[in-house]
Amino acid sequence: MKKAKIKAVREGITLKKLLINSLEKELADSFEGQQEVPWKSLRGQGSADALSAEESGFEDYSGPGYFHSTQVNDSD
Repeated sequence: MKKAKIKAVREGITLKKLLINSLEKELADSFEGQQEVPWKSLRGQGSADALSAEESGFEDYSGPGYFHSTQVNDSD
């Protein structure tokens, strides 16, 4: 922290501005090499990859859906 204070004084900026600049630079450097979002590279690699929708345990569920006026197993 003392080194950061010294650097801020030498650059003539506040410590807050120095920390913000450092964090922005760190974030820019970490995302520079990434072409896509990180979770896309993980798709299909987890332990649930082999599961199908029918194996979810909810195929016979007839309770309310997410919306109050919609049922999960509405009859046609």
